Amino acid sequence: MKFAKTLERELSRDIPEEWVEAAIKYKALKKCINKVVDELKFLGLELNKLKLLINDKEVDMDDNQSTSPSNPIIAEYTLTKASPESHTIKPILKITLDFSNESLSDDTITKTCNEIKQKIESLLNDDSSSSEEEKIVELKEEDDGELRLVSSREGSLSPPLRPLSPTASASASAQGPIPPLTSTSTSTSTSTSMPTPVFAPKTDSAFEIEELPNTMDKLLLRDPEHKKREIYIVLNSDSKFFKMLDEELEALDYLRRTEEKKLINEVQSIAHYVSSFTGTRSEMYKWRELFKIYLDSEVYFQYNDQHRSPRSGDDIKAHLDEFMNNVNKSGLIVQFKKKKSLAAFEQFVSMNYHLLKMLQFQSINTEALRKILKKFDKQTSLGIQTIYPKLISSDHIFVSGKSLAQSICYVIQNSVIQIIPQIDDYSCPICMSIAYKPIRLSCGHLFCVRCLVKLKKDDKTSCPMCRKPDAILEADSSNLDLESMEIMKKYFPIEVREKLRDREKERYNELKGNAKGEKCIIV
Repeated sequence: MKFAKTLERELSRDIPEEWVEAAIKYKALKKCINKVVDELKFLGLELNKLKLLINDKEVDMDDNQSTSPSNPIIAEYTLTKASPESHTIKPILKITLDFSNESLSDDTITKTCNEIKQKIESLLNDDSSSSEEEKIVELKEEDDGELRLVSSREGSLSPPLRPLSPTASASASAQGPIPPLTSTSTSTSTSTSMPTPVFAPKTDSAFEIEELPNTMDKLLLRDPEHKKREIYIVLNSDSKFFKMLDEELEALDYLRRTEEKKLINEVQSIAHYVSSFTGTRSEMYKWRELFKIYLDSEVYFQYNDQHRSPRSGDDIKAHLDEFMNNVNKSGLIVQFKKKKSLAAFEQFVSMNYHLLKMLQFQSINTEALRKILKKFDKQTSLGIQTIYPKLISSDHIFVSGKSLAQSICYVIQNSVIQIIPQIDDYSCPICMSIAYKPIRLSCGHLFCVRCLVKLKKDDKTSCPMCRKPDAILEADSSNLDLESMEIMKKYFPIEVREKLRDREKERYNELKGNAKGEKCIIV
């Protein structure tokens, strides 16, 4: 199935209208790519030809030398930003005409170069190509949709891509200051150094070409001193493509922030409800069991995975459904004595499905972004799939931000689940029951006092967990963890009573055993 249909189908599945408005406009972006292709074809840069030029470029080597391209023409596509804070992407296509490879015949050079030279000159249809003056060539779209090249800088709002002559500089300065650009390139080239480009607001032109002040006649080896020529092309349709994409990513950022705030408010509301039930022992134990089932279901992450990679939308739904099935099997819901408890649990479930829907929405838009960049490269060979995400990574939380699942799960863990602690966090690792009374050794590990007394009697004085020498031997009354003991008494009253009862029974058996072992001595 075509991705456009898949995206349309996913966005029609009970998605809020404001979410659909914020989604990647895949079909509109495809049309924009078609415009880019049309403009390249208009210049004679068809897909296969441009693919050859982009791939056959000069590349840096480890020994500070470089390889030489086999083609006399190479192309380099560069994305630029006015500043790190700017969201405006300015794409530039640099064409370098290189005649330094003497192994190529004059016929080969002439044929390759003339494919570009003759196309542009035929479109210009004037005699200005022999002029030594700087020239900007603009492609304009007429009212009837026809494209036309204009070979004049007069009235142009686009300053040159390299330093102007004193006369031209004075003319350009009237347009106001122009900020420097930072750039990210899709290729590495050392054959020539690219001048730092600058831009002013554009007209409706589709692209501009600046020719260096060497005529094409000189480039055809009639002048051996001029062996290279660079042409910088700024296409209008790809600029529109990146502008449209930035606006849609900005909308997704806004939606992410809005929905994240809603989810956090829901979690805090649930936390407020649950905290009011902690004084009721029966309700508290039911909530603890519910949260244990929730944690064991590992809805969003596999907890033993050290990278904590988020699950896919389908996996999250499967684990969320598993959680609900296990809750229903436990019968805990029907045992709630307070209506507020049931309402709070329903809100908790609703919040999780809300998060699932948002994650699925984000996932389909992430795929849409990947697909549209791939399609741009497939139809133009300009290679932006890797460069564009890196260039905008600091601009959009949708691209580089922390996982929404991680953010919300962190809030759930710290504001809801910790309200009613799990007994596993307060269990003695030796006897596996509640660690009452809790002794925290100098190494930080927690044990019940009874287990440590037994170890000491057996002359085992190192920590059973980390083997720190004499950690048990050094422990005294100051190692009693009073804060943990109070938490245990408050949240695990049944387990504490059972622990005390078992300890007393154990002491009784020890005393009884000692009594049986003593001999009666009659004096």
